Amino acid sequence: MATQIGADGVAVGLVLSALVILPIVGVFLWLDRWKRGRPRLLLSAFAWGGSVAAFCAIWSQEGAQTLVDTTMGEDVGAWVRPLVITPVTEEVFKGLFLVWLLIYRRRQLVGLLDGIVFAGLVGAGFSFTENILYLGRTVTAFAASDTSDVNSIAVLAISLLLRLVMVPFMHPFLVAVFGLGIAAAANTRRRGLRIGLPLAGLIVAITLHGAWDWAGLAGPDPYLIYKIYGGVMVPLFLAMAILALVLRHRRGRTIAAALPALARDGHIAPDEVAPLAKLGERRRWRRTARRRAGRVAARATGRYQAEASALGIRTTRDQASGNRNGLDDQARATADARADMLEALGAPDARRLASSV
Repeated sequence: MATQIGADGVAVGLVLSALVILPIVGVFLWLDRWKRGRPRLLLSAFAWGGSVAAFCAIWSQEGAQTLVDTTMGEDVGAWVRPLVITPVTEEVFKGLFLVWLLIYRRRQLVGLLDGIVFAGLVGAGFSFTENILYLGRTVTAFAASDTSDVNSIAVLAISLLLRLVMVPFMHPFLVAVFGLGIAAAANTRRRGLRIGLPLAGLIVAITLHGAWDWAGLAGPDPYLIYKIYGGVMVPLFLAMAILALVLRHRRGRTIAAALPALARDGHIAPDEVAPLAKLGERRRWRRTARRRAGRVAARATGRYQAEASALGIRTTRDQASGNRNGLDDQARATADARADMLEALGAPDARRLASSV
């Protein structure tokens, strides 16, 4: 990256990109507060988007562009790249992390909200790296030009508008479309849907990405990209945001309603029902654990709260569908997390206490 835009470009792009992306990351972590996915897994999602997905997409696009230019001509290649090459490579490489989750970490996808959260973090990581490159290039090019020139100022302003306001939301949204398909597939027993739902999500994401890039070509209408953004992307962003808020609210209600049954069945202690039912009480519980036994105990408490939440969600869902897929595994994970919490808090014979609630 530094070889393309220089060290100064990287530094400027890094600061500007971080100012935009960090709040977006905070939003996705806030959406996940009821279940609190494992920090390393959430970090891995962001890191995948910002490293493997971003750089593999860039390298594969260059190779594919060269192939198209050679075989079809540069005039055709000028249209093929934004309409086909870029959307396919970027959405596929971003989505591979979600496919990995579906295959190897399916238990982390207990609902549609998890698909949005993990996908959003992948997209945020991708946008973070991409913006470093584009913003660094734009700012350094402006600094090397006549900074009093109106055209140079206009180019800088348009680039900042695109990269700081419009694009950072596009990548998380597009991957979230695929994430919905992945999360839905993780919670169905029908083989056809396990393949069809993710595939449908990926196709929709690629199509929307292609429409966005096509609008960027402008053609006879230089304002087309803003019309597409305002008329198509913004309504879809808002729809996804509303869906995420509704899912978060329902998740909280579902977990709180399931806790008494979990206590009755011996999965959690009866006196843990009340503190698990409210986010504020959970936060105070973790703070108390940290004061008593340090950060390790606080992290263990947070993990137990997350596993108990996941068990509550699965229990409610399985009661409605009659499907116990993953329920026993989740119950064991909850018991193990409680034992780890008690052990971190210094409880004697933590394993026996955890199994006798």
